[in-house]
Amino acid sequence: MGLSTTAAYGILFTASIMMLVTLLNSLIYSYTLTNQGMENRSEILQGSKNVIEIDRIVYNSSKIEILGYNKGPYTLDMNSTTLLVNGSVVAFTSTAYWYTGEYEKIFVNSSYSLGSYHSIQFKMDVGDDVIASAERDKIYILNSTGVTAYSYEGSKVWYKEIEEPLDIAYGKYIYVLNSTEILEYDYSGDYKGSFAENLSIIAIAANDTRVYGISNTTLYIFDSSGNLLNQISISQGRDVAIGKYVYVLEGNEVYAYTSSGTYVYSFTDWRINNATKIAASQSMQGSFIFILNNHNEILIYQDKEFVQDIELEEFAHNIDVYGKIYISSSGLYAMDMGYRVKIVDEFGNEFYGYL
Repeated sequence: MGLSTTAAYGILFTASIMMLVTLLNSLIYSYTLTNQGMENRSEILQGSKNVIEIDRIVYNSSKIEILGYNKGPYTLDMNSTTLLVNGSVVAFTSTAYWYTGEYEKIFVNSSYSLGSYHSIQFKMDVGDDVIASAERDKIYILNSTGVTAYSYEGSKVWYKEIEEPLDIAYGKYIYVLNSTEILEYDYSGDYKGSFAENLSIIAIAANDTRVYGISNTTLYIFDSSGNLLNQISISQGRDVAIGKYVYVLEGNEVYAYTSSGTYVYSFTDWRINNATKIAASQSMQGSFIFILNNHNEILIYQDKEFVQDIELEEFAHNIDVYGKIYISSSGLYAMDMGYRVKIVDEFGNEFYGYL
């Protein structure tokens, strides 16, 4: 997932992100970020012009990665460069010098928080009625015939044909639900086994130690190898997600459980009238819950309190959270979450990007 922008000395970028466009045939997406605005005009004639292109900003397992090109004409001293995340200066690691013409990565260790600005960052046209998500450096696309793994740069890594796939989750293994069981694959796509046969499971979620599956009437809790640990009676089960707690969508209500299945709390809200999917993230600060409602909006809650809603222009079938909000039905859309990164180089140039 990524952004592309060209920045020059003396120009401060302040305005809006525009829709980012996929190269449909190659499935490698590239983006343009257009920002306009001018400040500090008196400084325009001072210093030296340098051009940086931010190619990609990735949030990956509590770490921000900024990837870009120094198009010159000058080498940057990274010890003289400042990095701000949502307005706060943060520590980062990189090479000592960013030489002209070189592609570099800047790493920032940071927890993830929800911002107030959202926009579509990229779209991948990979067919209709897909389920899409991202985890551990890859984007996964599940369609009616199987699962395909792509790198964050958009290149195809591997494909596995699966009969009647329904859902996908990530933990110790990649878990793919089909119409009769849960299949296990390692992160290279190699088959490891299966479990939960004939339990009528309709949705799954996972972490490194547990796998959760729901039918219309039961929440099943397995260990990472597929051994059944617990089962809890529910009603109108629709979806399950893992964040601070295990969240189960039952009709238009949300139930929160501990990892072992102990009830914590539940809530409903008048805004929830046709909830279809629920998502959360274990890497985010707080306990945010994302509900796909009526296929055309995302309702965001922190614990039981409503935070905001995001209207969707496209019909959505699925929602997932990992650094971005992933929504899918006809292709895959990825939406930023208001997390702004700003680089100030040694000449005072400022470059903006949104995660």
